[in-house]
Amino acid sequence: MAGSSSRAREGQLAAPSERELSAQHRTRHPSRSTELSSASTASRSVATDLDAESGFGNGNGNGDGNDGAPTSSLTQRNNRRRNKYRYAVLYSAIFCIAFAISLDGNTGYLYLNWACSEFGALSAFSTVSIVQQLTMAIAKPPLAKISDVFGRAQAYTFSLLLYMCGYLIVTFSASLRSLLCGLMLVSAGITGLQTLQSIIVADTTAPRYRGLVIGLCNLPFLINFLLAGPLVDLVLRNGTWRLGYGMWVIAMPIAAAPLLVTLTIGQRHARRAGLRHRVLDESQNLGHTMRILATELDVFGIVLFSLSFALMLLPITLRGHGSSVDTGVAKLLFILGLVLVAAFIRWEAFVREPLLPLRFFTNKTVVLVCLIGIADFGSFFLSWSYLSSFVQIVKGWDQTQTGWFASTQNVTSTAQGIFVGLIMARNRRFKSILVWGVVIRLIGVSLMIKYRNADDPTIVLVLCQLLQGIGGGSIAIVMQVAVQIAVQRKDVAAVTALELLTAEIGAAIGSALAGMLFAGDLPKQLALALPQLPTEERNSIYSSLQVALSYPMGSPIRNGISEAWVQTMRLLCITATLFLLPALFFALALPNLTLPERHIHRRHSSSKPKGRFGSVSRRRRVASAPSDSQPSLHRADDSGKLSVSGRRQRAGPSLEGSGLNERNQGTGSVRSYHAATNGWDSDQSQDGQHDRPQNLVSRPPRYSLSSDTGYSDIDSEGHGNSTDTDAEHTDAERANELEGESLLRTPRAA
Repeated sequence: MAGSSSRAREGQLAAPSERELSAQHRTRHPSRSTELSSASTASRSVATDLDAESGFGNGNGNGDGNDGAPTSSLTQRNNRRRNKYRYAVLYSAIFCIAFAISLDGNTGYLYLNWACSEFGALSAFSTVSIVQQLTMAIAKPPLAKISDVFGRAQAYTFSLLLYMCGYLIVTFSASLRSLLCGLMLVSAGITGLQTLQSIIVADTTAPRYRGLVIGLCNLPFLINFLLAGPLVDLVLRNGTWRLGYGMWVIAMPIAAAPLLVTLTIGQRHARRAGLRHRVLDESQNLGHTMRILATELDVFGIVLFSLSFALMLLPITLRGHGSSVDTGVAKLLFILGLVLVAAFIRWEAFVREPLLPLRFFTNKTVVLVCLIGIADFGSFFLSWSYLSSFVQIVKGWDQTQTGWFASTQNVTSTAQGIFVGLIMARNRRFKSILVWGVVIRLIGVSLMIKYRNADDPTIVLVLCQLLQGIGGGSIAIVMQVAVQIAVQRKDVAAVTALELLTAEIGAAIGSALAGMLFAGDLPKQLALALPQLPTEERNSIYSSLQVALSYPMGSPIRNGISEAWVQTMRLLCITATLFLLPALFFALALPNLTLPERHIHRRHSSSKPKGRFGSVSRRRRVASAPSDSQPSLHRADDSGKLSVSGRRQRAGPSLEGSGLNERNQGTGSVRSYHAATNGWDSDQSQDGQHDRPQNLVSRPPRYSLSSDTGYSDIDSEGHGNSTDTDAEHTDAERANELEGESLLRTPRAA
């Protein structure tokens, strides 16, 4: 220690700045500057998770805008005040788009009943739901990949264009086929907006408080619960369902504009700070550019993934609408889907930029959460797909009452999500919340098996929805946070898309099973309850909601229709209960992880870290300099001084031809950095023996930066857990991590 400090005083040398290292690195490796993934300067990978205890940073982890220079308390207060203002702007913009999306979701399914009835295909409601869920499931990973490659703002704009084009087609649709095509585009656009919202929240919040922030972002559902029913009644009185869909072509861009402007400004700040460059190199020809884009986006993997899941679910859909699942065509489609799934897995194992990295599927937490999502959403859509039509026929409610009842579960889930977020922030645990959520949801679904008749009290039907909402809200918040903290930071966007994808797959399976059971059981129940009616009239009652509602309440025919629907709903609720039951066992097997203050990859361990920096191997990766040509920089103390040796370094003469020494305080070994060669000498201890340094700083560093080998996040207690270094952490990935927060931080001075 004495030798190191004396050398610093005598030579008065400072560590080379990040801009100098970046320039030298580009000079030695000119080919890397033209790669698509080289979107930012090296060694700018400061972990940007928010620290609720230490306040906000400005890009360097020091609370200022300079490269490690001291800053006054007044400057720190001004920066924090500025960051709070930027937070208010960002989350106000998120609230606007969340409000519009939730209102569209609460009203769209009510318009869909009338749209299907106009085309004489009420039973096709399930088909439309399946198409929507499949599209939402398939679109999530590609849109997340686009946001990583091109940027959040570009992916957001693309999703908004898909949404607007889809609703234009729906508004002027002349057949069920054109309606389906338009809704497919709408689903792709809206899932992009929702996925990007989740990614932005993950970019700008600490894991401990992320559940609470997600719950607060869902607050618009509480408002739209009261607005959806009256809005649908107003639209249908003064127009048709086409007006209800068409107004979103104008309303959604207005609501999305604040967040789009915020993301664009943030991306511009990131480029000015050197965190992001242009994605495409204009000097390259078109063919080479397209090959790079195809590699980065994994276009072939997207095609395999989309076709495989579509073909596997298609036979269930065909069976649900009159086709036999035992036919040769249905079997061939299902087998072909399985073959494509195997081909997709094989492809993802060897491709350089996989759509879904296979390491996700060896992560116990990720796998169990995805299985819980499939079971939960499948069960939900089994019991919910025909719920609004059921209560209108059995209870005789108007659109306003039906909208309130159908939204009860979503509203309760939203309120419960905020409450769960508060508990998670306080206790920093989530497994027990998830287990109790599954249990409560099971009780709510199973009660609907018994209390579904026309003469049952309305309060009992509402209670079933409340219980399902309480359980569903607990499950949804925990699932998203659990998968994000179980992976490396650079994988947060991809694993978020995977979790949302599996939920949509579960929803598609649930909708397909609901359609199959509905189409197979309701005609039989109508024949048993109304044997006196001709077959043509029973078919009209089955296929059109307007025809069923045209019979007055209390009439023999209306009573028979209600009895048929009650029996069909009983079958759907039994299936939903059985579908949800495995989720309880998956929740019990989930690792009981702790929510950290900063994003930490804990390798599925729920025990306390061993020693000061966790395991020995992790400590070495946190402390050791990378083997590349650039040194690691460490924030050695709370004052924000950046140094190599853990001691304060003063500015000195030019580094040309000179070197810096780094001493391991634990072993006494010394490493020298030479500016002329831009590299480190091998480790040398004072007794001439080689020894790998294990702890270069005397106090736990807040951040650790490195150029190519990944980086480490240090939590508020000083426990370090490094990300895996076997997966390359590119500059583009670092830029994407920081892009969501670039408005919250001041660019570094030139």
